[in-house]
Amino acid sequence: MPSTKKFSQLRDDARRDPVRTRGIDQAKERATEEIASYRLAELRKALGITQAELAALVGKSQSAISQLEHGEIGLSLETLRSIIHQLGGEIEITAIFDGRRVLIDT
Repeated sequence: MPSTKKFSQLRDDARRDPVRTRGIDQAKERATEEIASYRLAELRKALGITQAELAALVGKSQSAISQLEHGEIGLSLETLRSIIHQLGGEIEITAIFDGRRVLIDT
């Protein structure tokens, strides 16, 4: 009978291999970017703004906004700041260390 391992054991084993660690970190980064892109589209739609209107507000093409929303191009912090500012919002950047939150930037 094959032995079974807990997820934490598999994770720890994978983290011991530098190549697998890089792959895991890259996958997490891609997933985070995809989530941010999805949320950008969700926010835009909730505010009733078209991609073309948002593009005009931030000085980008409609195609660039579409690519951002679909995760085809990366969403830089400066682009995100510009978009949020033009929509009337603010950005807060918080670092979390062992459950402790530290405000980095607004």
